This record gives sequence, structure tokens and C-alpha cells, in this order.
Amino acid sequence: MLRPLVPIFTGKVDELVERLTIRLRQEIPDYADMDYAELSNQADTQVRYVLDELAGAQVAPENGPAAYGRLRAEQGVPPEVVLHAYRVAWAELWAGLIDDVGTNGASTDQLLQASTAFFWMADEYARRMLGAYRRRAVELLTRQQAERGATLEGLFTGYLNGSEALWEAAALLDLPYHGHFVVIAAATPAPGREALPGIREVLQKAHINSAWRLAADLEAGIVALHGPAELGPLLDELKGHAGVRVGLSGPYTRLADTPHAMRVARLVLGTIPNGHSEIKQFTESPIGALLAASPDTAGELRRSVLGGLDELPREDQETLLLTLSTWYESSGSVTDAAKRLYVHPNTVRYRLRRVQAETQRNLDDPRDVADIWAALVANEMIPALRDRS
Repeated sequence: MLRPLVPIFTGKVDELVERLTIRLRQEIPDYADMDYAELSNQADTQVRYVLDELAGAQVAPENGPAAYGRLRAEQGVPPEVVLHAYRVAWAELWAGLIDDVGTNGASTDQLLQASTAFFWMADEYARRMLGAYRRRAVELLTRQQAERGATLEGLFTGYLNGSEALWEAAALLDLPYHGHFVVIAAATPAPGREALPGIREVLQKAHINSAWRLAADLEAGIVALHGPAELGPLLDELKGHAGVRVGLSGPYTRLADTPHAMRVARLVLGTIPNGHSEIKQFTESPIGALLAASPDTAGELRRSVLGGLDELPREDQETLLLTLSTWYESSGSVTDAAKRLYVHPNTVRYRLRRVQAETQRNLDDPRDVADIWAALVANEMIPALRDRS
């Protein structure tokens, strides 16, 4: 039914392609930025493919709608834009038919009879084009996600090192090479299930770049802040996710320091008991940094100093550790610690004497005070070691 209409376009293809190219550039902003000659060549290829198929001639698959869809997917043109362009092209082709009805022997009746077949053909071409577009887009997205995931894994583990590899990683992940970074480690609610759904998109809207990797038990991300002041809004955003366990590293400025920050974030996450919802940030200090860099040393320190408390009932152990921590936070003031704990100062003194007896340390000796403080930091960072004692 359509084949008799093909001669209408004899000698008119160049004119049709020119009109189509101009119209695409005028009506579709994404196409206005494309090179005119390249767009004209693509239009020419597609139009001739349609006419060849209508005429029953041999057609090359690499020039058809599927190839066009794959090309636009690779160029990153949105699918709705590509479909709009396709509709414009078919509308221009139909307009060319109407303009030449009667001139080349085709009657209005012939055109009306052919109209249904013509638009079914247009719909079939659009279906083939969009199908190829989507398949190629999925392939590209899967490849990109795999590359990003592998790159993030290399950053987190320290596999990527050296300025060139780190520069390439920063470019791929859209992160700066130097800046204000923090690593986030969030426990997944179920294997492979996101702990912080949509976090990357939300941060993107706030003009904060980040890169995330999802594993069976952990969702981890690097967040590039514009400055320390953005840490507060980031924490507020994390608090908007109910029921999460999240550990944050301390801030750092070099992408090369990401492996250490990842270890710290995981250690902090490990201090939050299972079943508890909490967002906890690592408080940077020389002692904390040293312990985070060497978990084995931290565990040994904790056992050697506080191991004597492990023989006590769990409730007594927790009471003494809480009293000890509060005493440190009160700068060694028994009175202030008692106020914070809502107990009598003599109760604090009694508990501190028990700590000294169990640890064989003297809280009047600065060296012992330093040892106990370091052990408390280790105890807070590595609860798993405490549970195994």
C-alpha cells in the first residue's frame, strides 16, 4: 500500500533532509547544539532507510532506527527528546507526501488509504528505536556503575594510590582531588538493601557531590563538602533516615587518605549496638587517630588496662565505665561528675576507687590517667573486643 508512494520522493530527498534538519534544530534545544552537517547526515541516512524499506530494497541494519537509538543513548540525549525528534521526522515525511499528492500521480484516495499503514510504520520504527535506546542505556549504566563501584572499592581499600590513579578516580566519581571529605558507613537493614535511599540525589540538589557503594552489609560513601560548615546540614540529612546505624569518619582533606577514613567510619559504626538507631561521628584526636589506624593495638590496650573490669557483672562494669567517662568529661571534678550522673559525690568517689582497684591504676598519677583515657577511647571504638573478653 505504501510502496506506490515512494516515487513521490524521487529527487526530493535532499530538500526533505534540509527541511528536517532545520526544523529539528529550531524545535528541539538538544539538537540545536549538534553539528549541522552531522545532524543532516543522520537525517539523510534515516530518511533513505525508510524509503528503501518502503520500496522493498535491501536495507543495512546499521543505518536503521535501532542504530539511531543506540547512537543517541551513547550521546546521552534523553529518550523523550529522541522520541520527539522522531515524531518531527515522520511528520515532515508525511508533509512531503501531502505536498506532492497529485503532482506525481498519487491521488488523495491513495494517500488516505496509505495513511493508516504509514502511521503504523512510524509507530513500529519508534518502538524499534526506543527499544534499542533503552537496551544500550542499560548497558552503559551497568558499565558505569561497575566502573564507579570498582573505583570506589579501590579508594576505600587503598588499592588505588599514586597521584595519577587518584586524579582519574576523582574525575570518574566527580569528586575533587583535594577538598573537605568525610566517609560515611551505614549498616544495611537487609543484605544488599540501601540504608540511605536517595542520599546521593538529595545531596546533589544541595550541590554536594558524593559517591556511594552498596555491599551486602554496608552502604559506604565519600562526601565532598564545600567546607566544615556543611557538616551540620549533612548530619541533619542523615537524621532524616529513620532507624539507621551510621558511622562517620573525621573530616580529611586529601582523597589519598580515604582508606584510613573508611577504617575509622567502620570502627565508629561498630560501636553502635545492633538494633540501635544512631548516627555517630568520630571525634578527631591524636589518641583516637592512632587507635583507629591500628585496631589490634587498640584492642590490646583496652584488654591490658580495663580487662580487670570484665570479671565484674555486666551492670557493674557499665556503671563503672560510665562514671569513669563522666569524670573525664568533667575534667576530673568529682562534684561536676556527680551532678551529671545525678548521684552523691561520695558515690562517684567510691566508684572511682573500685576502678583503681580493678585496673591497678592510680587516678592521681598522670601516666595512669593517660593510660585509662586511651583505653576508654579504645573501648568505645571497638565494642566487639569487649564482647569477646
